Amino acid sequence: MRIAKTIPLSLALAGIASPALAMDQGDTYLGGGFGMVTYDEDGIEEVEPTVLLGRLGHFVADNIAIEGRLGFGIGDDSVNVSGVNVDFEIDQVAGVYGVGHLPLADAFSVYGLAGFTYAEGSLSFVGLSFDDDDTDFSYGIGAQADVTDNVAGFIEWVQYLDESTYEVSAITIGANYTF
Repeated sequence: MRIAKTIPLSLALAGIASPALAMDQGDTYLGGGFGMVTYDEDGIEEVEPTVLLGRLGHFVADNIAIEGRLGFGIGDDSVNVSGVNVDFEIDQVAGVYGVGHLPLADAFSVYGLAGFTYAEGSLSFVGLSFDDDDTDFSYGIGAQADVTDNVAGFIEWVQYLDESTYEVSAITIGANYTF
């Protein structure tokens, strides 16, 4: 687990040390993506609801951005627990992150991110519904490729919540527009 948490920090530090291939300080970007969330709790089968995430970021230094995200669930998933069908849905996700890019070519970079996430989810079964929310330190890695001067596509993995009895992570694919 320690290795997974040091990868984003290592990428951020490498991004600071790579000014020759730097993303311009002052660039602001707006983007969005489709995420497949994995909710893994002790004693039950994984569920994989889907989420739509929006992101707004600003490069505060070469290769270093501050980013805010807001998302909501667009699809639920079900799991059978002791003979009862339980539906799980992500209601909302919000967070703030530092993102460090390591440019590997003129139009391609890998990045690490770290920050904090608030997430809220719902469970429903037998006509009953329960909501719960949590906040946690989050981290992840991704890759970004420029499609045009202003549009870039990305794919990433983020560990949003990492609690003692459950974890929430997501693989997201999407695009950003820089202005």
